[in-house]
Amino acid sequence: MQNILIFQKGGLVMYALLALSVYALAVIIFKLIQFARSNVFDRSFIETVLNDIKHGDRIHAIQTLAGISGPIARIMLVTFECVANREMSQKSKEAEITRVGSADIRYLESHLRGLEMTAMISPLMGLLGTVIGMINSFSKLSLAGARVDPSILAGGIWEALLTTAGGLAVAIPALAAHYILDGIIERTRATMKDVSVQILALEDEFAKHEQENK
Repeated sequence: MQNILIFQKGGLVMYALLALSVYALAVIIFKLIQFARSNVFDRSFIETVLNDIKHGDRIHAIQTLAGISGPIARIMLVTFECVANREMSQKSKEAEITRVGSADIRYLESHLRGLEMTAMISPLMGLLGTVIGMINSFSKLSLAGARVDPSILAGGIWEALLTTAGGLAVAIPALAAHYILDGIIERTRATMKDVSVQILALEDEFAKHEQENK
């Protein structure tokens, strides 16, 4: 009950901060579910597939990648198909790999800007609430005239600072979550680039196995 009263003393800004906190929490939960479904944490199949490609076992490599979801497996499969396609120019191969990789990264980055926005504006909203509260406090003091009660000023400042604390309480977890989620995306991007470069570097091995199978 006391917490509710403290929250109400913060004024309308506290309700706006509450809405932002709910939004930030929803984004974090959504991103974790999205990452889990996109299989961004699984890298156990990479070495197996690369070894299959190196040894010319294309069918097994394709079957393995086709059965795995996520951007890493998809970029490996696309790169593999581009390298295996002798009719495609090098420029076309690179363009197709870049197109697919960029689309997957954009998907992973969805709603991340909203989380960053929450971390940026929450402290500002808290500061706004504090300024409004201070204005109200000094307004009450001016109306009191000569009968100034220090408790009026102290109580007003206490209520005003609630919004600053609320803004920081929303911003700090949101900013930390943004950096963690962005770090996961950066790691995924680096892995996608690394595996595509490794497969592209095996083009000579492809040609060698093709000559052996003729």
